[in-house]
Amino acid sequence: MLYDVFICHAGEDKDSFVRPLALKLRQHRVEVWYDEFSLVAGMSLRRSIDMGLARSRFGVVVLSPSFFGKNWPEWELSGLVQRHLSGSRNVLLPIWHDVTEQRVAAYSPPLADVFAIQSNLGLDEVARRLLEVLQPEGSALVVARDMLLARGYEPPVITEDWWLDVLEGAGWQHDRRWCFPVWRMTSDSASRGERLAWLAMQHLWQDAAQELPVTQMTQPSEVVAFICGQPGLLEVCRRMPDMLLEHAPQLAIPGFAGPLEPVIEEMYQASVQECARRRVAKDGFGTALTTDGASPECAECLALRHPTFGNCRSGLVACGFVQGHGAGFGPHTSAFGTVDYLLWLLSKKSDWLPRVHHAYLLQGMKEWAVWPWMGRESDSEYEGPQAGALWLLLMDSMRLRRFKLTPEATADLRDRIRHARTLPGLPESTEELVSRFLAERVIEEWFSAQRRRRQRQAAKPTRRRPANAT
Repeated sequence: MLYDVFICHAGEDKDSFVRPLALKLRQHRVEVWYDEFSLVAGMSLRRSIDMGLARSRFGVVVLSPSFFGKNWPEWELSGLVQRHLSGSRNVLLPIWHDVTEQRVAAYSPPLADVFAIQSNLGLDEVARRLLEVLQPEGSALVVARDMLLARGYEPPVITEDWWLDVLEGAGWQHDRRWCFPVWRMTSDSASRGERLAWLAMQHLWQDAAQELPVTQMTQPSEVVAFICGQPGLLEVCRRMPDMLLEHAPQLAIPGFAGPLEPVIEEMYQASVQECARRRVAKDGFGTALTTDGASPECAECLALRHPTFGNCRSGLVACGFVQGHGAGFGPHTSAFGTVDYLLWLLSKKSDWLPRVHHAYLLQGMKEWAVWPWMGRESDSEYEGPQAGALWLLLMDSMRLRRFKLTPEATADLRDRIRHARTLPGLPESTEELVSRFLAERVIEEWFSAQRRRRQRQAAKPTRRRPANAT
């Protein structure tokens, strides 16, 4: 714990001045080292005071007739003076309480030369002048801290290294899940404090999402509870529902978004109207991505909200469900390997999905057909002894045009499924999931998808080179 200010005083001045001042500063979110706040039974008095002196940004010294000649206050003052003389900025903030300049000069001429606040100005004015130093107007850190406080989070004091962690992590936040373009939340591009506050809040909810975790597999009620429980996140989601659906595509399903239902429905209706206009105009936008060769009936990220899934191909929607809809340019959304999402759909852990949505996504994962793991995976940390055997068999089978599971490939499949059970916490046994995987003909569907891709590739017109081309 770091402190904004250490209050050095004589015990006789507690009731009349020091305690009310300390309470007034705390009301303004100043972290105060004051013995009645900071000392507890059993603590070493000297060690605690040493810590307070060393870890406080400033030291307030209440100079009064009772102060002079007291051992403890003078010892504390010596520590503050040493910091004052050895540092690059002033740390001493003297308050003259019922003493004159002559009395202070008689005690310590250098101390009398430091600008002091007179206690007879009144408690409010003394606190105001101290706050001008402790919380300078326009300080980005103070603005950021106050924004977090307003949203129900108690951040560390602004001198804590936690704020440096936030700034250092800002460059790689986009590589973590639940990342939003939070710079859109500031109305003034020059507001450093607001931007820092949003970065800090994002730092908090990304840590929470990682720890819980909150993924596409999480039940919607738990996702909504997570959003509502994180500082600033509900506000961001209301402002950016399109980005929300990148991280939590399950909230697009009607009735699943809780307090965010109205904003998602508004976005959906606008998308349906725009897509209807395109279909009437026979616009070619997205025609290669639909089942009927026409423009989709809604945006891909909203397909789970549409009665016919916007006529989007299920493989396309399954891909967006796992990896987001930014085609590699959006936020990082995958929490597990692709095969883990497929196995989740084979498990009763996904039973919260409406039946029609479940069937559509399961078929989509088969048609997308990118589930095979090529060996040891960085995203799942799978390191089975036969890792990659099934992938090699699939490749050989494509070349030889025949397929039969080998013992090595079967062991690889079983080991990978056993590993997957521990990630999203699937309740079925490994053998149950292996049986469902084979019964759903996932491997056969993979071969079918590869053949379709080759046929589409072969059907593409080839460009003829001009006769005079060299």
